[in-house]
Amino acid sequence: KQVYTEGIEQVAPLDLEFADSLGYAIKLLGIVKTSKPGPVQVSMYPALIPDDHVLANVSDVYNGILVRGDVVGDTLHYGQGAGRDATASAVLSDIGDAVLDLKHGSTDRLKAFIPHESNGAVRPIEETTSCYYLRLSVLDRPGVLAKVSAVLAKNKIGISSVIQPEGHEGNSVPLILMLHYAKNAAMQKALKEIRKLSAVKAKPVMIRVENFA
Repeated sequence: KQVYTEGIEQVAPLDLEFADSLGYAIKLLGIVKTSKPGPVQVSMYPALIPDDHVLANVSDVYNGILVRGDVVGDTLHYGQGAGRDATASAVLSDIGDAVLDLKHGSTDRLKAFIPHESNGAVRPIEETTSCYYLRLSVLDRPGVLAKVSAVLAKNKIGISSVIQPEGHEGNSVPLILMLHYAKNAAMQKALKEIRKLSAVKAKPVMIRVENFA
């Protein structure tokens, strides 16, 4: 329950297009980040990552694990992690472990990788910090951006860039904002306030941005 998880349900083809135009790809990431001193961030969510980053090219049935070392820097572990064969291999491995546990009456054949894991603590997602991609569906009328900007400023969230594509028909148009670093708690509060604006016609879509800095 301490690990925050978020799926890709809110990610639309429109977001993939905008991300690509901004030089990003959208990937579902599992993230473990340490902070000294303090708890560890453990979470999973879709995120914009630079399209020239090595993880941006991981696709189809392949998974990638990026590990950052103090001296060695970034290393990538890459291989099949989905699809028929990879899934069958993982399932058979788990069944084999279960059979051995039952045979030997043990559920602790493999020791924990982290010897002091019982002393660890997970940082609440509200306390984590990210940059953000925000897509709004708004009425095409003057003053809308000013109202959205006022809500963000009130919550101490800065705007990096704004995109308002032309050529969209209908009562509402997409408004894309790239936002500076801010705590997730502030971002969630701002989203609730933005949703209440009369010019905002649908639930805002927020996707975190990971630049691997």
